[in-house]
Order: sequence, then C-alpha cells, then structure tokens
Amino acid sequence: MSTEDVIIRCPICNEVSPQGYLLCPFCGADLTVTYEQKIFPPVTYKEVWFRIKSLIVKPRVIAQEIADNPDTKGAFLFIVAISLGLSIQVVSFVMHTRLLDWKFYPVVWILSWIALLLLPTIVWLLGSWVIRLMTRLLGGKASGKQIRSAVGYGMMPMVLSEILIAILFLIALPWKDPDPNDFTGIFEAMSEIRHSFIGIIGLIIHFLGLAASVVYMVFIIKPASEFSWIETAIATGIPMIVYLVLMIVYYVGT
Repeated sequence: MSTEDVIIRCPICNEVSPQGYLLCPFCGADLTVTYEQKIFPPVTYKEVWFRIKSLIVKPRVIAQEIADNPDTKGAFLFIVAISLGLSIQVVSFVMHTRLLDWKFYPVVWILSWIALLLLPTIVWLLGSWVIRLMTRLLGGKASGKQIRSAVGYGMMPMVLSEILIAILFLIALPWKDPDPNDFTGIFEAMSEIRHSFIGIIGLIIHFLGLAASVVYMVFIIKPASEFSWIETAIATGIPMIVYLVLMIVYYVGT
C-alpha cells in the first residue's frame, strides 16, 4: 500500500486526518500506531518462521520484505531464546561450583529464565530507540516499527551464540568447590570460572554474535531508511560500538 493512499481516521474523535499527520489536528491524539497498522498488514507466526529461515539462506532478499512489512513477533521469539541461553549459562555456573543439589537446578533454570527475559528486552527496546534517533539525525525515513523489527530480527546471531555458549559452559567449564558458607570464596570461584579459558572463549563467541547481529540490522535498516551503506553503518554501528565498550569495561572491571 502506498503511503500517499493511506487514509487515517482518528481512534479518539473519529475524524479523518490529512495525509502525513502524526497528531490528529482535531483533538491532538497520537496517530502513529493507527498509521502503522494501516500501512503494515499483520504478520503471522508462520510468516515469521519463514522469515527466520530466509535470513539464513537469503538475508538480503528477506531484509527488504522485513523493511517493507515489519513485525515484532520475531523479536519476541528471539528474546525468549536468548534468555533461555543466558539462563542455562547461569545454571552452568551454579552447577560447576557444586553449590546446590541437582534437584534444585530446574528451579534455578526456570527462575533465571524468567528474570533474564528483561535483559534482552531492554537491549532490544533501548537499542531500537537509539538507532532510530541516529537514523532521524541522518535524515532516514524508517519508522519506529521498522527499526524495532530490524533490531529484533538482527538478534538472530545472538540467539545462536548464546545457545552455543550455554552448551559449551555446561560441558567444559572448570569445576570448583568453594565453602558454601564463605561468600568471598564463592565470589572468587565464580570469577575464576568466568575468567577461565572456556569463559573467555564464551565471551569471544558473544562478541562475534553481536557483530553478526549488527550486519543483519544493517541489511534491514538500509532499505527501510533509504540510506547508503555508509550511512546505515554509521547509524547502526555507533550505538553498537558504545554497547561493546560498556560490555568490555564491565567484564574487565569485574
């Protein structure tokens, strides 16, 4: 559907607004959501699954489709999968310090999975907001939904990297036996595990997954924003570089 042909009726006062208005001129209501619902038809989970498969075999082709008709269902699935990988990593650390009996591991896994849903959600929403701000500053035309969809589908390599790290940690992390009553000893044991050879390999895989995610985001944001490759790389790369620096500072500092 052409954006010039879109007729927007205000959901509050029911008046028809002129084309291009994001606020109703009659009552001041926000028309952004109504506008996006008009120009972006709903995407089913079956179509989302097709998009995920296509991102692996023909990313540039499907990137255009995602830009033309964005959705947030893919982001939701990836957030759930990333938090799953992170929760298994948490269980791996607990398991390799022998702090709990085996019967408690399922509880730790489920609770950490629920708690860690917040982390990738914040990264997705905050990252989308910052990247959209960058695209606006550079004169890009992508909507908020297009950017959120691009960042959401761009997280696919992070899913693969976090699941791979989880499996690696379950199998190969070093074993420690700290005194369960010595909190300093437990912290030191956790730190030794995290800074072990396998822990560092996991960190490298994490950064490689993040770098691959940036590439996917660039593929989708470029057609959505009508940018050149350089402009897209700047709009997407600067926020990600800041995120990488913060991650490195956190890891080195702790």
